[in-house]
Amino acid sequence: MRAALVLLFAAFGAVAAPLDDLARKAVGGNVEARQEIERQAKAGETYAEHLMGMMFISGQGVDQSDSQALDWFLRAARKGHAPSQHNAAVIYERTDGTLKDPAEALRWYRAGAEQGFARSQAKLGALLLDGTGIAANLDEGKQWVEKAAAAGDPYGRYRLGLLLLEGRGFERDIPRASSLIKQAAEGGEREANYTLALMHGTGTGVEKSDALALASLRKSADQGFAAAQTLLGTIYGTGKYGVKRDDKLSVMWLRRAALQGHGEAEFSLGLAYAEGRGVVKDAGEAYGWMRRSAKHGYGPAIAYVKQIDAMVEKKKKERE
Repeated sequence: MRAALVLLFAAFGAVAAPLDDLARKAVGGNVEARQEIERQAKAGETYAEHLMGMMFISGQGVDQSDSQALDWFLRAARKGHAPSQHNAAVIYERTDGTLKDPAEALRWYRAGAEQGFARSQAKLGALLLDGTGIAANLDEGKQWVEKAAAAGDPYGRYRLGLLLLEGRGFERDIPRASSLIKQAAEGGEREANYTLALMHGTGTGVEKSDALALASLRKSADQGFAAAQTLLGTIYGTGKYGVKRDDKLSVMWLRRAALQGHGEAEFSLGLAYAEGRGVVKDAGEAYGWMRRSAKHGYGPAIAYVKQIDAMVEKKKKERE
């Protein structure tokens, strides 16, 4: 979730500089600095409210709490603070459990987008394009990602590049798509690095090169993108594309993706435990990861769990 948040301190009127100084001290453990930010936030200072939200979402200077972060962000968001509106939307979109609310995510992304906040424009466009939890709207979605891309937002450039690459809502334009995706990757967008890796692998709009594909894939994986971590783990587990097989590195990357709830990674990690590849063979761990993968709807894991459960039930009946 943190990759989508506005985490950097940003100027907000005359109060920003002294509050930013206090925030830097607070995240370093200075209790008095945190207390002063909290005092100002409780008194209704908008930027202080935003900083409280940032500290709670990151767990710096305070105990991490999505719900308390959301409360502080909403206080500032309701007064029109665009970065807080964006961060509230991210929590509503990305957090599991009772805080998850696609309609509220859409509402607050729209609030930031209408103020010209480019990251919110990009995320609003993406929600409308994907239709995740809401009705999809291609026409409006592409308008918002175009605005974000024009403002230089890396995610906006990436999503516009995808539309052009797929010929969705636009005439297919691979040269322009590859240019936008490369710009997004250079801007630090982890999904763009992953897509660029796939493009280098096939030679779509860019040089066909396993070395360049792996370089982009590693960047995306290092940035915490679960799909890239899963693919990199699979590559290390098979020794393809000029990479020396390394089961321990494979498990390391699969575990990072699995801990984010990536179904394929959970399944592959379960197989590694079942077969003792890169880890000590452990049937219990294997079954546990398979169950997690099945809960996330990954087909092979569902079949695996059903097979194991059926075998256990059969043996139970045989003993009776």
